[in-house]
Amino acid sequence: MFHSKLCTGCMQCVSACKQGVHQVLEHDGKKMHVLDTELCIGSGECIKVCCYDALTLVGEVMTTDQVFDKISKDLRYFALEENQGGVTFSGGEPMLQVPFIKELVSKMPKVNFCMETSGYAPRKSFEEVLPYIDLFLFDYKMTDPLLHTKFCGKDNSLILENLSYLYDSGKPIILRLPLIPTINDTPDHFDGIASLLKKYPKILRAELMPYHVFGLTKSEELGEEVSSLLPKVGASESLVQTWLEELQSRGCTNIGLS
Repeated sequence: MFHSKLCTGCMQCVSACKQGVHQVLEHDGKKMHVLDTELCIGSGECIKVCCYDALTLVGEVMTTDQVFDKISKDLRYFALEENQGGVTFSGGEPMLQVPFIKELVSKMPKVNFCMETSGYAPRKSFEEVLPYIDLFLFDYKMTDPLLHTKFCGKDNSLILENLSYLYDSGKPIILRLPLIPTINDTPDHFDGIASLLKKYPKILRAELMPYHVFGLTKSEELGEEVSSLLPKVGASESLVQTWLEELQSRGCTNIGLS
């Protein structure tokens, strides 16, 4: 990630990187630091020479032993018998890492394990991970399958099938509801949420996840193009309250903010 506001233009990273990621361009007589992130192999050589923390390496390949070592330092704070705390697998999409999760859980003492998931994964993956997970935080992003395809890349049929499977298994579920102004805060989607909660009355609760813009800055720092579809401001408190009232008027009483 390149944090441009912290960069002083020393350009030490240009000579340190052998892949040509860092480049110097001139604009109006001034030298500019630009990155071609497609060339990056994650060596971190540029970070070693950056004295101003303008560059950070995001993501790290780790073994289950390495992850366990990190977790074990805090185990006493969330041991099951003390405070019902535990470990949450999040992402990205943790259902893409089922073998890793199973191996990690086998190394852990008995604590609660929670899975935060979009629900988009093969049924077989959910069958494999089911015995190890105590609670599922399950996203429900869009009711209309065509809109789901437009904004998420795939329709929601597999997601709904997996939600039904988890519910029938008896596993505790919290339904997570990411809401984005002008995108999915529609009467049709609110109706869909209400219908889903009526269909699955034993879902522990539903939680609104109001849209914020933190990810826009991260996208820029990663050199990614920010989608023109996304609002440039987050959801206001008054809008969030309106969403809650809309859902409550549809009979969704066991609902709050995440």
